[in-house]
Amino acid sequence: MSVRNIVLWAAVLFSLCAPAFAQSTRIMGGSAGGTKYQFFYDTFLDPALPEVAEMGGGTIGGEGTIHRFIGDRRHRVYFGYDISIDVLPEPNTYRIIFSKLTMTSENARQVFGDNAASWVQVSTPEWSGSAVRTIQAGEVLALDLLTNSTTGQKIVDYITVQTPSSKPPSKLGPLPRDFIYETGTARDFRAEDAQIRIETEGFDVNGTVIPFKGGMTGAAVYFYLPMRGRFILSLTPHPELGFRHAGEIRGSTITFSIDDDTYTIVSAGRVAPGSGPFHLYVLHEPSWLPPSGSNAGTVSGAADRLEHLIGR
Repeated sequence: MSVRNIVLWAAVLFSLCAPAFAQSTRIMGGSAGGTKYQFFYDTFLDPALPEVAEMGGGTIGGEGTIHRFIGDRRHRVYFGYDISIDVLPEPNTYRIIFSKLTMTSENARQVFGDNAASWVQVSTPEWSGSAVRTIQAGEVLALDLLTNSTTGQKIVDYITVQTPSSKPPSKLGPLPRDFIYETGTARDFRAEDAQIRIETEGFDVNGTVIPFKGGMTGAAVYFYLPMRGRFILSLTPHPELGFRHAGEIRGSTITFSIDDDTYTIVSAGRVAPGSGPFHLYVLHEPSWLPPSGSNAGTVSGAADRLEHLIGR
């Protein structure tokens, strides 16, 4: 797949005070669409450090105009773009029209809550007309959303459009679509690159289920339970970081024990790549709290590298 770059705008949003490193890191991803197409985005911070705290986002709308937004809850500012997609007569070909992000007051309340009026949209350059691109299904475009003028650190959306899910000749339901983009130079696969993928509706602790609907995908994934702390899960041993062999992964089920408690997670699909059962290594941080504090409830997350989680 080719990658073409569209520089939409540049602005200074976040304060940076630590040295940057070369690697980029994924900070979010998602999709929108309907019966005619599916739009996917994968968002990276490049380079990965310093981190940008309390950054979240998503999309509003499906077929028609899609509002792609990212918000910084610490500073109560947001930015993004509008995108509309036309299906062209040529097979698997789409026209994409980018324009300035528009958010109605109702949209803002849905996204930012009752204090939406206190949020400020980051200003962007004047548009001299919309940016239009024609792409093939699966082709990837890179959009530089924000650039820090001092350090050069960027927030970049990698986007693509795919044909909509179609039903296979069986009763299995729609074929799933997904989009995960990777930056950097290609290299040989290593054991520590193997990812854990969890789609769950809750965490079972000693037979009691704590409801939580969400997904985590990464070389290391974690979840936080109030009064119990954070649990970081890995397929590879890292005794130097405090991980210990605490359980196993069997197909779509994870089980492990910490102290006198047994934890079970049932995923919607296979958790680890490859067949057969695998050892699970866990780092338990009982005093860890999410950025929003002890009232956050259950929280989950993931990272492509363990060092992006340890110490946070």
